[in-house]
Amino acid sequence: MRLTLHGATGTPETEEASIDKPQIRIFVLGARAESSLPPHVWEQLTLLFPAALFHIYFIGPQVSLPKPPATATTGDPTSEAMSQSASTSSGPQAEAPAPAPSDEERPVYLPNVYEPPTPAPIARHKRTRTSIERYGVPSYTVPYTPQLTITGMQCNYHEVHAQFQDTFDPYTDLFFMFSPGLGFPSPTSTSDVTGEPLLQIESPTEWGPVLPLLLSTKCPIFLTGFSPADVERDVKSLSRASGIAGEFDWVITPGENAFGSEKWEVADFDPRVMVKANWGIWGIRGKRRDVRERSTFGL
Repeated sequence: MRLTLHGATGTPETEEASIDKPQIRIFVLGARAESSLPPHVWEQLTLLFPAALFHIYFIGPQVSLPKPPATATTGDPTSEAMSQSASTSSGPQAEAPAPAPSDEERPVYLPNVYEPPTPAPIARHKRTRTSIERYGVPSYTVPYTPQLTITGMQCNYHEVHAQFQDTFDPYTDLFFMFSPGLGFPSPTSTSDVTGEPLLQIESPTEWGPVLPLLLSTKCPIFLTGFSPADVERDVKSLSRASGIAGEFDWVITPGENAFGSEKWEVADFDPRVMVKANWGIWGIRGKRRDVRERSTFGL
């Protein structure tokens, strides 16, 4: 697959010459481990496309936030919010172990629902700044280099979509969803008719309100899967979701990802399932409806 980014060809430019150049904005939705990688890993994008300016957004309830500064001012709501968000990001390791329940308190059935752990706080860099006042959610921004800026937001995407909806450009903006599990049953939502769990693509607390917003931007949406069955399950779920079925065009038809992991591993959510990170990839975008003018001489 040949990838060409708008304004990404040519030789590197000086910082002054590229000041008016549009950024390539990459929105990684449902980010977990991706948000905990050090920025120099993502800097490889600037080496592949030396004339492009990148801004990567990590958005999701399990996004890793920077460690709180050691000299945080007491009473500063911005510092306190960042500190609180970073402390909650450390997951169950930071909590004291709960006492073992008695036989009477033990539930009869425990659903086998996998909850991915929240990554530990990431290291702060000298240019890291909080963005809570701008986005209204626990967030940070790192202008790592003149060619690369990274922003992390610990929230669901539909909470911040309104802040971007008037600025989307299909030529410079794109979305990535790594193994989103669209076709998996939701652990939190059930159908009012059948009482069975909804698929995550239909769940109002998961991807249900997100996909229609992404399609409305007309920007490309790239998704991955950890196995052939996972890709097939997610693709089939598109035909069941209201507001999504029939409302998209294919950008990349489902298939094996040439850049996926080569290592099969045991799935965290089920030891009977083998996964290979980002085995497959596919892409869609909001359906384009071309308007044709009626010919004055034709029928």
